[in-house]
Amino acid sequence: MFNADGSVRPHYKAVLERLSELSPEEFNRKREAVELSFLREGVTFTVYGDESGTERIFPFDLIPRIIPSSEWDYLERGLEQRIRALNMFLYDVYHDQRILKEKIIPEETVLSAKHFRKEFMGFKVPRDIYIHICGTDLIRDHKGNYLVLEDNGRSPSGVSYLLENRQAMKRAFPNFFPKAGVRRVLDYASELLKVLKYIAPHGKENPVVAVLTPGCYNSAYFEHCFLARQMGVEIVEGRDLVVVNDRVHMRTIEGLQPVDVLYRRIDDDFFGSYGLSSRLRTWGAGTGECLP
Repeated sequence: MFNADGSVRPHYKAVLERLSELSPEEFNRKREAVELSFLREGVTFTVYGDESGTERIFPFDLIPRIIPSSEWDYLERGLEQRIRALNMFLYDVYHDQRILKEKIIPEETVLSAKHFRKEFMGFKVPRDIYIHICGTDLIRDHKGNYLVLEDNGRSPSGVSYLLENRQAMKRAFPNFFPKAGVRRVLDYASELLKVLKYIAPHGKENPVVAVLTPGCYNSAYFEHCFLARQMGVEIVEGRDLVVVNDRVHMRTIEGLQPVDVLYRRIDDDFFGSYGLSSRLRTWGAGTGECLP
């Protein structure tokens, strides 16, 4: 919020003015109200191995971290370029492997990697997209430069908490957001559904999409339910799915219904543990899955 000399950064000025109007008691009341709403709405995550209890409210800070639009435009261009490069890299790894033959990356680094799937070689994924949703972790150095810590391209989680945090901030400071010019995030679910429909086999116009979850004991189960609800699609576990004539179906009260696209929230190593066929496991690369 502040420069090294103690002056407020321009994009934090309005926030500082609003917070300065609150007493410590008022600030704490708003914070407690947000935490209570998270608890009531089930905005929690699971901590494995924690003896004090597994369910926790997701950490929330009433003081927002603001990225000015000039910095975000730069980040957005770089992240878009990055995910295109990652998809091109994966296409090459599972086809011609030029990046290995030309020794740009040592062959053993890729071929011995834990998540390399040799049975996926030569398989053509819909639209040549391997990573449909990417969670890129960013950090900043002492000079303020943005750096990528890692790319979570398999089953990234956390976006539901971002969306819930935004709603919580709007409830805590209802008059602030209209004045601040903050970018919208509420269209995330509709944009995600567009991506999933885009990769439907054979360009089907109105494909059936479902979210595949390992179940209620998964640490991100809240998010799985949240995204399925926001997109208006079914949420299924492995036991809800069956393969008939090489086509994935989900069990419903009206009988078996074909599924065109599965947005899976299960890592490759666990994909075969939830009642799915070995044929499905062979197709287990990427985050959003498109199944014929």
